[in-house]
Amino acid sequence: MSDNGATAFPTQLVLTCGFCSGTIDVKWFCKSCAASMCNTCKTSHPKIPAFKNHVIVPRTNDVIRLYGPSKIAEQCPVHPAKEISTYCKDCHVPCCVTCQVQKHQRHEISSIEDAYLSAETRLNDNVRHLEKELMPTLDKMADKTKQYQSKKRDKIAAVRKEVNAFRKEMQQAVDESCDNLLEKLDENDIEFDKVITRIDAQKRKCRELIKEIEGIIQKGDLSMIKFSPPSPRTLIPEIRTPKLTIPVFTPGRDILTIIRDRIGTIEWTDRTPDPNLLPSLITTFDPSMININKVGSFSSKIPVGSITTAGNNTAWVMCCDRDTMYLYDSSGKMVRSITVKGSGGINDMVITRSGEMIFTCWDRKVRHVSVSGKVSTMIDTSPFEPYGVCLTDSEDVVVCMNSQDKKSNHLAVYSPDTGRKIREIMGIDGEGKQQITVPYRVVSNGKDLCVVNWDPYHVVCVDERGDVQWMYDGKEAKLTNTFNPRGISVDKYNNLLVTDIHNSCVHYIDREGTLIQIILTQEQTGLSCPGDLCR
Repeated sequence: MSDNGATAFPTQLVLTCGFCSGTIDVKWFCKSCAASMCNTCKTSHPKIPAFKNHVIVPRTNDVIRLYGPSKIAEQCPVHPAKEISTYCKDCHVPCCVTCQVQKHQRHEISSIEDAYLSAETRLNDNVRHLEKELMPTLDKMADKTKQYQSKKRDKIAAVRKEVNAFRKEMQQAVDESCDNLLEKLDENDIEFDKVITRIDAQKRKCRELIKEIEGIIQKGDLSMIKFSPPSPRTLIPEIRTPKLTIPVFTPGRDILTIIRDRIGTIEWTDRTPDPNLLPSLITTFDPSMININKVGSFSSKIPVGSITTAGNNTAWVMCCDRDTMYLYDSSGKMVRSITVKGSGGINDMVITRSGEMIFTCWDRKVRHVSVSGKVSTMIDTSPFEPYGVCLTDSEDVVVCMNSQDKKSNHLAVYSPDTGRKIREIMGIDGEGKQQITVPYRVVSNGKDLCVVNWDPYHVVCVDERGDVQWMYDGKEAKLTNTFNPRGISVDKYNNLLVTDIHNSCVHYIDREGTLIQIILTQEQTGLSCPGDLCR
């Protein structure tokens, strides 16, 4: 069914009804069928059940322009004699009037032109969004990236210049050392030349004496009796032939190793103002760099349940059943103490970049200590007990939340400004199983969170969404006792250090959850059952 438009006469256009082909009072238009209609068909058309929801409007030029036959008209593939004129919104297919009657009764139907205009509007909106929002954003990112690239290239050129200057200095030092060795070889070689020169001089004296004696013999007179030749010992001087020592060159292999492995490092320091634009810091790690030295030790007034560095070679020490925490320097001198009465004990603490302290307490409170020393309640964690605490890169507060129901235990992420809970992290693995069941300690490692979990004992790494990235259960270390983690920390290479009280050691794990090596064993340090740690 279609709008036959007009029949050409010399002086006028005659409109025909698209339904009965009549030419009288063709003043209406069915938008759903995209066809003109007369008064009679206008009355009967909606009475047909399939057409009862069709929209009929006065036939105007604007209506014909928008809804009349156009370039989008196609023949129906099922009914080739019919043109596609409608669109079924329920089935998402275009159809002709016959299709509509046979297969799409009681479905929501629109004209093909409405569907076309809707799609056109949606696509134009997409184009506008891409042009006005996405493209400018990408342009800004490209401009900013080019700025960073320019700055980075300038810095790379400067560092390259430093490396080449250092190489030249190293080459000069090597040349000087090698020249000294060669000079010693030359000196030793000249020693034989000097001895040969002295021997040749004595040989000349001997030849001269022989010639003199032969002259006296030829005379045959009494001068032979009077002549007394010198003793042979005076003719052969005390010339000792040098020992035959063969030079052997032994390269300084240790020096070569140091030059190859320790000549210097290049670290890529993140100076990006926008952390979402470029990747975060990644530094190459070489296990040979591990070098741990004991710098001191001291005794605390309380059992060390948790320890947090505070700068200037100081550290806070706290215990889960004590209301007071103490600040010690590296010599063991107590610098300061803070008491929180009624806290039930201080479990764990973290220090912000501005020097403020956030710590968890057994009375189910997370408290805040300002730089001036004022203590205030930041978060009420009821009904959960807060264990470990850490800060993300954006300084959101992450708390280990525990209760008797392990299935409800989780990590809670809070806003540092309002104390409002932002999200919960359960640690769901690829099989849908919850792996964070009893979270004890947590640290931020870039955009990931690494959790010491009890029951079962393992370390779990989750991403920002809370999806499990990897788990470490200590089995690859092949130690005598089962893995029992306590403290956890991150070094500058984004590797993890995890204490193991059952095996009295520290597991050194890379950022992918693979064991690098076991360090700080009891045999090496004399320490047993290491608890918390920090760096």
